[in-house]
Amino acid sequence: MADINEGTDLVFDRLLAARREEVVALQKTQADRLADVETRGQRSLAALRDTLPESLAGQLGGDSAVDPEAAKDMESCAATLAEQEPRESTALSAVMGNGPSAAAVGWLTPYYGTLHGSNGSIAWQGYNPGNIDASCWASGAGSGLFGTGAGSFTLYMDWWFTFRAPENRNYAQTIYVPFNGFYIVRADDGWFDSKEAKVNISMTARGYQYNYKPAGSVNVLSTGDDNINVNDRFDGWRTMYYSDLLGADQAYLLLSVALYVYARGGGSNAQLNFADGNANYLGVPLVYVS
Repeated sequence: MADINEGTDLVFDRLLAARREEVVALQKTQADRLADVETRGQRSLAALRDTLPESLAGQLGGDSAVDPEAAKDMESCAATLAEQEPRESTALSAVMGNGPSAAAVGWLTPYYGTLHGSNGSIAWQGYNPGNIDASCWASGAGSGLFGTGAGSFTLYMDWWFTFRAPENRNYAQTIYVPFNGFYIVRADDGWFDSKEAKVNISMTARGYQYNYKPAGSVNVLSTGDDNINVNDRFDGWRTMYYSDLLGADQAYLLLSVALYVYARGGGSNAQLNFADGNANYLGVPLVYVS
């Protein structure tokens, strides 16, 4: 893990520390909310069980153990997807010709990067980040009724850009992020249970210049349901736009990709994988300032 060189850029040091505190708070809030839903759900489940005949009450436990065949099938599916060739190219030539030339600052690569693990730790951080291996998964348990038996995690990959534009005017930032990976979403909702699985990938940009600027976000993948069996590749460049930074002084831009997974009820699984296999990773994003 690379350390920040204290004193080289005090503004950036403070931005980085503040962002880490923000991510820790976000992940803690998510974990606390999940625990609260589980506690309240278990109370509701117990109350419901007391009102039912024994023959029905016994079915409320749902699937507490992992089905060996289902687990084997998941592993096989993940292995197959991991070895598949990307469906869309993330070569630089796919985006480098898109930038207009008029009064442009030009192309930027990340100055610094941090991979905030879904378990609350820092999985990686350092200057001039390259390709990043990132993945997260969740599995459910029990009946899923009243929100019980749910697993949910969010992994954040942050990239920081910095630039000083020559003219005192508004500048636009076109952001490109290359993805090479896959996702698996499975849930089999039935009678007397409540199962669900879903995945989500979002990109968020936020500037800092004298103070924090408004954030902009775009969702690039969202799929899920109570009855679902989907597995597919997720490849190619994804693009978003940002325009709240001026020229003539140092500007900082935080680009964050959030990988979110949720699974509720026994047998439910959700996975986002940009790590397994030689061709799966989050590539180096680019920002065109004009």
